[in-house]
Amino acid sequence: MTHITRRTLLEIWMLTDLVICGGSFLVASAILYQPLWGEDVLTLHHPLRQLLITAVLGLAWHYSMVFSGAYRSYRMTRFRDQVAALALGVTCVTFWAGCWLCVTRWGLFTPGRFFVLELLVFWAVTFVVLVVTRAIGKLILNKFHQHNRNLRNVLIIGTNRRAVALAQNLEHRSFGCRLVGFIDDHWHFDDAPARYKEKLLGGGSAGVLEQIRTHAIDEVILALPIASSYQFSQQIVDWCREQGILVRYDGNLFSAQEAVAGSGIPPAHKLQDVIEVPYSSWSLLIKRLLDLLVSSLAILVASPVLLAIAMAIRITSPGPIFFNQERLGRGKRRFRIHKFRTMVIDAEKLMAAVEHLNQSKGPTFKLDKDPRITPIGSFLRKTSLDELPQLFNVWLGDMSLVGPRPLPLRDYRGFSEDWHRRRFSVKPGITCLWQVNGRSSIGFDRWMELDIDYIDRWSLWLDVKILVQTIPAVMRGSGAM
Repeated sequence: MTHITRRTLLEIWMLTDLVICGGSFLVASAILYQPLWGEDVLTLHHPLRQLLITAVLGLAWHYSMVFSGAYRSYRMTRFRDQVAALALGVTCVTFWAGCWLCVTRWGLFTPGRFFVLELLVFWAVTFVVLVVTRAIGKLILNKFHQHNRNLRNVLIIGTNRRAVALAQNLEHRSFGCRLVGFIDDHWHFDDAPARYKEKLLGGGSAGVLEQIRTHAIDEVILALPIASSYQFSQQIVDWCREQGILVRYDGNLFSAQEAVAGSGIPPAHKLQDVIEVPYSSWSLLIKRLLDLLVSSLAILVASPVLLAIAMAIRITSPGPIFFNQERLGRGKRRFRIHKFRTMVIDAEKLMAAVEHLNQSKGPTFKLDKDPRITPIGSFLRKTSLDELPQLFNVWLGDMSLVGPRPLPLRDYRGFSEDWHRRRFSVKPGITCLWQVNGRSSIGFDRWMELDIDYIDRWSLWLDVKILVQTIPAVMRGSGAM
């Protein structure tokens, strides 16, 4: 799970908790036959005041849960720590609920045993429901992690005792992390487990750059001593920022905590972000929902066209209907892209015969009138109809409607600038700024600049504009090869 996805889910969880608190309030009143909105309350002459007080109650509930620690990351702690935070949060929420009852029912009742009992029932119902929902969520995540789903690839910089403590907390699949390895010149903590020592991937600048350039790294965690490694740590932060990789550090780094008894290893699980994610998580959630909705409708509407193209390819050219190829997606993760086949069979094996004719400046391959393209393939490319099967990639979540175009592995191996790699910090898309500004007629460096510009300026409105501009660009067939 990416950092952005975690933040989106957290905000959804916050809203869900407010709904649970409100529902528990109604349940507590129903159980004790204490109507929240009885006739006497409804006949109050200050409905606006009552509405404002209720809004304040919602804010008080929310911030009580936040300050109690209910929304901190508990991926690397025991479940009972989360339960304790929930108990504190629900106690604060119950206090504010009592204040709300006193204000809204002022003059209508005298607080007594039923009032206290109502609050106790409210506390119990809210606490039980919140704990149960957390437990169910944890079980679901564990199932995903056990099947190697929803895992984050983590690289730890440093091999001291603190780095080992971090690794011990991260290595459990229930936390959703996959430890890639350690970067350092040698092991500084001699008592580290052998399985960790085998994950030493190198040291210095070369070791860091090798990993973040060529592997799918989601997070880099700094565990180096601040005093002697400040400049190197800052350099790592700059490299990761350039490539759009999240950097974190141990929140206990500046505290003088004692080592865990008997292990000689300090506790290390309070991770802080160094690089903030610039996007609104709600905007990203809406983007995903739009991807699902639009791709589903497009697949349904375009199904006759998809069938007709499939039949045309089958009749005019021997071989499979679809072309499936490994591409790099968000976080440099590999996925299989689906397109209608526009070239002869084994076209990739014939690449060596035409590679010297490449008309593109940079690592990508573009050739006007490529002899490997079939007659029907030329038409499909000109009209971009060969891209239609990518709607299934969007529906599955590997791609988005709008985003940097996914590149073949061959093209990525030719990247020479690190800033080009920041395009992998977002999902690839069917269309993008490059697509609507000329496609193959644009040089490689300008193409990368457009991708970075899209990432820096991203908004839902920008996606809508690109989608609208894609239609005339496809009609013109500008830059298509």
